[in-house]
Amino acid sequence: MAGTPYNAAGQVPCSMGHGQPTGSCAFGVEREGRGNAMVTVTRPDGRKRVIFFERGRPTGYDKSQADRGEFRATKEGDLNIIRIGDERYEIVDAVAEGG
Repeated sequence: MAGTPYNAAGQVPCSMGHGQPTGSCAFGVEREGRGNAMVTVTRPDGRKRVIFFERGRPTGYDKSQADRGEFRATKEGDLNIIRIGDERYEIVDAVAEGG
């Protein structure tokens, strides 16, 4: 995408707190090939969260000392459900892999 480091951008379903309704968060993805990617999600408060993918699987996030949230990822079909503490992101395989 011209003028950005991203290969693609769009919206992903997200929720910022346990029991909170699912909304929509903007994302941009930097693909490195072979399913390796960095997905930058802009949360509703404007802060960014980077989720790392290796070989098409979510493997971690941009953890800081202030982050205490456990990283968990499950898969349902082509949908990756990623939880970081109370945050929840739903990212389809095509975001990291292209296509």
